[in-house]
Amino acid sequence: MYGQTRFLLSRHMTRDSWLHRLEPVTKALVFGLTLVAIFSVNTWLSLAFVSIYLLMLCLTSKTRLSFYLGSLKNFAWMFAITFGINLVFPRNGSGGAFSYSALTTATHFTLRLALMIVAATLLTVVMAPSEIGDVMMLFGRSGGRLGRLASDFATLLTIAIRFVPVLAEEAERIKAAQILRGRKLKRFRAKVAFVVDLIIPLIEAAMRRSTNLGFALEARCYGSHSITPQPVEMKLRDGVALALSGLLVAGVLLKRFL
Repeated sequence: MYGQTRFLLSRHMTRDSWLHRLEPVTKALVFGLTLVAIFSVNTWLSLAFVSIYLLMLCLTSKTRLSFYLGSLKNFAWMFAITFGINLVFPRNGSGGAFSYSALTTATHFTLRLALMIVAATLLTVVMAPSEIGDVMMLFGRSGGRLGRLASDFATLLTIAIRFVPVLAEEAERIKAAQILRGRKLKRFRAKVAFVVDLIIPLIEAAMRRSTNLGFALEARCYGSHSITPQPVEMKLRDGVALALSGLLVAGVLLKRFL
């Protein structure tokens, strides 16, 4: 259905879950620690522990697992490129191209990339764009020019995240309209021409939406006063979430360097 976009990344889901009730700063720190753990894994055992931990977080968010798995479909081309490069050009010169060592390395890096995308999807599920903007302002909170730049960047980041599903839905609508007009997509040249014809109206729609948004910000006198982020009130569940993430990172680092 054209009204339901297939791009699931950056879509916030309103749920009454333990993760949703965490403070925005805690969510950002948990996400950051999870990324550190994903980047630090070097064995299959460590990768399994990180995968189980990320699976537990996804289940805790009270969002179906098919939603997170569906977000991986949009990056199938990235997985194929990553797998192919590591298979043909193995790291550290161990083995040759298409060897067992190269196959193991390619699979390992592809799974790590998939875990990073699932973690990013989880962040946008449990964290609203406004909360991401608040965290950016809190981390860059200072007086003078730097504080102003942090506030502007947080606003731009929030707007960009909100625009991703909107533009994806607009692309699906344009695609459905062209197919209803009798556009055929059987040949490769037809598919390339279809993408070109899709990009032009999509850029036009993005420019129109950004212009309307700029007028709306001007009408609300954006920039004449500073934006104050929401106050942070750390609770017991925030400490538990940070402790679990810290233990995960510590375990992965110990496994890597010991």
